[in-house]
Amino acid sequence: MTHPAIRLSIAVAFAALLVGPGCKKAQDAAMESAIERATGAKVEKDGESMTIKTEQGDIKVATAEDGGSVALPADFPKDVFLPSDNKLASAMDMGGMQMLNMTTPQELATVSADIEKSMQGQGWKREMAMQAGGGNTLMYSKDKRQVVYQMLKADEGGTQLAIRTGENG
Repeated sequence: MTHPAIRLSIAVAFAALLVGPGCKKAQDAAMESAIERATGAKVEKDGESMTIKTEQGDIKVATAEDGGSVALPADFPKDVFLPSDNKLASAMDMGGMQMLNMTTPQELATVSADIEKSMQGQGWKREMAMQAGGGNTLMYSKDKRQVVYQMLKADEGGTQLAIRTGENG
């Protein structure tokens, strides 16, 4: 399996288990087993964090339990906007591409406006802005990097926000 295919398999398995119901320990064991079978990669678990060891490099995943929050990765770019009031449900680092999934009590329009103001104020160029299905997608580039924000209104109010950042193409 090629490196992008391995990443896709892991991401799909990870996403499916995050939204699935059931016990966290059972989810963790199922995820580890699925990843190891699908990729042949070694999975190391440490609390809320998991490292998937592949020939191409490590993939690090942290997920919060029961509405909690995980720590922002220390190497997350400082010039990428994050709402100040957020709960970081998961963080993933796949060889330099980082993905965050969080919620914030702020309304979607406010989050979108704050992203736009902050990112452009820090020298990012907006490449795309799209509204569809009750959500927003914003994409920015700077130097050889890219950031994509995907936002939806959260079921319990506020905003669900997914952020992907890494090198541009």
